[in-house]
Amino acid sequence: MPSLPITPRRAMRVSNRGVASPVLSALLLILTLASLNISGCAGGFQGSKPVAPFITQPASVTVMLGQTATFTISATGSGPMACQWYKNGALIPGATSCTYTTPSTSTTDSGAVYTVTVSNSAGSITSGPATLTVQVPPPLAKSLIPSSVSPSYNSSVTLLPTFSGGTAVIGSAGVGSSDITTAAVSGTPYPTPLLTSTKTYTLTVTDPKGNLVSATCVVTPTPVTITPISPANQTVAPGQITFSATASGGATNGLTWSASAGTFSGNMWTSPAAVGTYTITATSVDETSVSVSTTITISAPVIMTQPSSQHVCTGSVLTLSVTAAYTTSYQWNLNGTPIPGATNSTYTVGSASPANVGNYSVTVTNGISSITSAVASIAVGSSIVSDPTSLSLHPAQVAFFSVAAQGVGSLAYQWYQIPSGGSTGVALSGATASSYTTPPVDATYNGAQYYATVTDSCGPLTSSDAALTVTNGNVPPTITTQPLGETVTAGGTTSFSVVASGTPTLTYQWYRIPAGQKSGTLIIGATASTYNVPATATTIANDQDSYYVIVSNNYGQAVSDHAPLAVGNGILLQITGQPVTQYVDVGASATYQVTAVSSLPLTYQWYEAPPGSSTFTAIPGATSSTYTLDSAALTDNGSVFYVVVSNGATSSVTSNSAGLFVGPLAGVPNLCDPKWSPLGNAVALSGCTVQLSAAKNNQHGEIIWPTLISTGDIQLSFTVTLSNPSALPADGFAVVLGDPSLGATPTSLGATGMGLGAEGIPGLLFAEDTYHNAGDPPVPYVAVGRGETALFEKPWFNVNTNIPAVVSASMPITHSYTFSLVQGQMTVTMDGIQVLSGAVTPPPVAYLYITASTGGSYEDTVISNVSATVSVPSN
Repeated sequence: MPSLPITPRRAMRVSNRGVASPVLSALLLILTLASLNISGCAGGFQGSKPVAPFITQPASVTVMLGQTATFTISATGSGPMACQWYKNGALIPGATSCTYTTPSTSTTDSGAVYTVTVSNSAGSITSGPATLTVQVPPPLAKSLIPSSVSPSYNSSVTLLPTFSGGTAVIGSAGVGSSDITTAAVSGTPYPTPLLTSTKTYTLTVTDPKGNLVSATCVVTPTPVTITPISPANQTVAPGQITFSATASGGATNGLTWSASAGTFSGNMWTSPAAVGTYTITATSVDETSVSVSTTITISAPVIMTQPSSQHVCTGSVLTLSVTAAYTTSYQWNLNGTPIPGATNSTYTVGSASPANVGNYSVTVTNGISSITSAVASIAVGSSIVSDPTSLSLHPAQVAFFSVAAQGVGSLAYQWYQIPSGGSTGVALSGATASSYTTPPVDATYNGAQYYATVTDSCGPLTSSDAALTVTNGNVPPTITTQPLGETVTAGGTTSFSVVASGTPTLTYQWYRIPAGQKSGTLIIGATASTYNVPATATTIANDQDSYYVIVSNNYGQAVSDHAPLAVGNGILLQITGQPVTQYVDVGASATYQVTAVSSLPLTYQWYEAPPGSSTFTAIPGATSSTYTLDSAALTDNGSVFYVVVSNGATSSVTSNSAGLFVGPLAGVPNLCDPKWSPLGNAVALSGCTVQLSAAKNNQHGEIIWPTLISTGDIQLSFTVTLSNPSALPADGFAVVLGDPSLGATPTSLGATGMGLGAEGIPGLLFAEDTYHNAGDPPVPYVAVGRGETALFEKPWFNVNTNIPAVVSASMPITHSYTFSLVQGQMTVTMDGIQVLSGAVTPPPVAYLYITASTGGSYEDTVISNVSATVSVPSN
């Protein structure tokens, strides 16, 4: 038995209450002796009787749940002594020390009673009870912490609880919910299900008494977003297109691609081979309600920029190109035949030669269809297109020679004369245009020859020689200097003058056209080459009157240009200030300009009529003296423009019209071409010949070239045979340049009989008349005039009655004619002899008609050998 500690005895207060005094005295004596001899638990007097144990009582203990509790006693008595602790009367194994410490307490330990028995050889003693009280601390839910408060959409988080004082559950449905765990351990993480919306999680802690405490956390998954799809809202060719978009905020950030038509492989779309607009959609794999869309339009190929016509020097590089959208392949063609290997948007010839001349086009293709470009005409090297024509004149006439060439860049001209009997050409001073007009000729000019050199960036070219024959004879007048417009103050005076040639003696008659009218009134006494306008004819009311003169002799007449009169602040618009027809390539700009004069500020408004139309519309914003069409298209070819000039005070002035030609000019083929359109009684014969009228009454036949042509530089030649006339032959034929801007159409028909089949077709006409009507010049004659009904023969601009016979009852008579019109200068020859010459104002854009008719009299009219050259004016 272990020794017990000896506890010194304290002085004791003895109470004799209830005990006899002798007994107390004896007991005191024994205790005194024992205190003198006991040593530890084995004390006592040597050889004396052992002393039984004596102990101090254990104290009750109060501890917190989970803590240990320690009970302690002290004992005295004869040793050795032994201890044994008991819990609720049950022996506690191993609890044999004077001190006993319990294990960690639980709530079931609270109220347990502990005692200890101390024994030795002299006896034993059991302590009084010591009670263990176990206090339960209040429950504590310290925190519930998610691994992320904003996790990716459709992902999980872990929840980390920290708590004490009870058992715990975690759930998403409020206090006490346990769908996450029913038995949480503080400090242990717990995963949540996949999150697609905001969740509030609750940690609930319950102590043994049923008290509840809780902690919460809120977890909000990030929303799924998708960037816009690229490419977006495009128009493309059919085929495969790779799209891209980026999703964020989701667990995988994956995308599913779909389309309203076609198929997807991953993010690559194979479109349908059909024109249309299709919807492309990218949908989030994590959240299928989130998507973005765009549209893609599948188009057939579209040509944006056409290949352009070119004229290149021999040996130079020729490059043709096309700009096309929504195309996957190209094929260049020459004269309609595919060029091997020419399968790019650009076609290049390293060294151009005559073999490369022709019409080029390119066919662009995609999975839907193909489209072929406009034709680009390629010329290689320089050439003379039209040589000057030999002429036969009478003294006092003027010769008009012209040359047409095609070349690279700007063309420079120089005319030469080989004097009669000479062999070397002499440069004519100042003769540097594409045409040359001689002075009035005399016999010294007979046998002279004329030619021109044309120089471009490829080098010089020389035309053939044109011979000039001068024979004696009388000739109709030719105006060599036209009257010009004048400005005069109100009540002032001015004059108009003309210079003309012709034999025999010339006579003059001036006419005034009142402002706003078309017909002139003869001015009595105005019979000189100069007309002095009196003050009575220069009032404000006379502003925009115009004047012209008819110069006559026994062999014909010539009518001058109309010269305007501007009075006071009136606007003066000279013929030289008129807009000019433009010739451009596809895509090039075209600029028109007018020059007018007034003492007041001027305003402008340009108008346009589409090709073949007589309806003019004001061009928005075209309100300056210059108008530019930025990018000409083939659909603009044949358009007509004019401008109205105003000053806000006097009468407005309308300019002449000017045309627009885009790309290669249309030509005029011979009569074998099936596009010639015969109307009325016209009948096609063999050998590219047409009978315009038969030898019958009231015939009317015409042929029309229905494609709009340029009148800037046209050389027309043909042969007319008249036969089988009635006693009085009738009526002749006419060549009309019909003006579509005034209403001429490919089906216009003129009046029969004296109308030559041409009266009523608006435009410029050349006529040969064989029947004399009242007021006509002596027949036969040739003349130039207007076709409008109100202006037909009112007056003829140029008339020549000194021509050979054109019809006979005894035999057919054939004559060859050339009609040359170069920049408003007209020349007509009959069997090589010049019969008409002078300035005219043709429509800038025209249909070509050749007409004939009969009335009460008749003749057979046949036309053949038609050929024509239509060129861009050189300057």
